[in-house]
Amino acid sequence: MYSTQHFHTGVLMPEGHGEATLGLGRQPRWDCSAPADSLHPKACNQDGSGSEKVSQSDVPQVSLDYRLGISDHVGPFPGAELQWHLEAPTNPVSLEFALNLAMPVWGGMHHMLGAGWGIGAWADNSLFLQYAASRRIGLPLFFANMRLTLLATQMPRVLKDDFARALPSDRVLVLQSGFGARFPLPHAPFAPNFLVPQFNVSYPQIPAGDRDFRRSDIPPLQWDMNLGLGWDW
Repeated sequence: MYSTQHFHTGVLMPEGHGEATLGLGRQPRWDCSAPADSLHPKACNQDGSGSEKVSQSDVPQVSLDYRLGISDHVGPFPGAELQWHLEAPTNPVSLEFALNLAMPVWGGMHHMLGAGWGIGAWADNSLFLQYAASRRIGLPLFFANMRLTLLATQMPRVLKDDFARALPSDRVLVLQSGFGARFPLPHAPFAPNFLVPQFNVSYPQIPAGDRDFRRSDIPPLQWDMNLGLGWDW
């Protein structure tokens, strides 16, 4: 699995200000534990025998996102921030770093461009570009974001029985989109300041687990729902 819970609205934090978001969601996990029979076609091909079928279950996923404004002006950009994102399970945990730059407000909408990399229990690192835009309608702030990721080589896809040989590179481009809204919450000591529900879509889907799947056996799209609770200062 790869990181998906990014609640970025496109509004960058002012210099010296920060924001932390605790995210909860679900992720599909694919498995080959059930035996094949006449009603269920053979699907897994790790050992070429095709003696098992694909099944799916949902697993909870949690994330911690932190953003810190570092400048209110960088060349033509009216703001810059650093972002850290910790998420699990992502084979098993991933940590991402990004630099985000604010774009000029246009048509009442905020825009952001960012780039970063991710590390985890992988053979190499992931690299990504991201964009977000938002507009306030009343109190809620509605937003959409997109991310293009050169996904790191997933260990279960390349780790076989021969541990002496070098791990091959098996990267793939993944496109992720998120849509959501940020709702302010009543101020109270130590309580969250805002609530963020978000819907995500990822293509193509990269199944988790210790088996190699045929692409035709896994739906190409992955979707998930996330809920974030945040604090800003």
